Amino acid sequence: MYKAFFPSSNVSEYYQDDKLLFIVKRKRFFFGFRSICDIYKENILIFSFYSLEFTSLFNNLKILSQKLTEEVFIEKSKNRFFLIVNRHKLHLKFNSNPFDKKVCKIFKDDNLVGDIERETKNSKIYFNFNFNQDLDLEYYALILFSMCSVGITDSI
Repeated sequence: MYKAFFPSSNVSEYYQDDKLLFIVKRKRFFFGFRSICDIYKENILIFSFYSLEFTSLFNNLKILSQKLTEEVFIEKSKNRFFLIVNRHKLHLKFNSNPFDKKVCKIFKDDNLVGDIERETKNSKIYFNFNFNQDLDLEYYALILFSMCSVGITDSI
């Protein structure tokens, strides 16, 4: 099982079962609308991205650097971001109801392959990834969520 844990609004940790996969550290600029996020695996920087979110109508993501097994690209279409990995497109469709336990659905090449649920335990926020099938791209779905969820816990 895959999960994300947010110990603070500027740090998130991503796990497979109980094994730490990577940590995301966020630096905020311009009143928190702009962020640079660095992803570390075993204290080595493996991915860095820029996020700009002014409203849901105006947002942007840009990959700054990467040292992943597979090279990835970001594509934006109709206010939705796609992560391209090995000619496959991953994207997330976030729920419009902020009180719903299911935060978003995960798609691969426009096919529903899973969802992400929010869970609160002892005042701590977790996100559980439920995949309907083995994708071989779960790690990249976690990276996409880390990119699209910048600031998701700011108001919680």
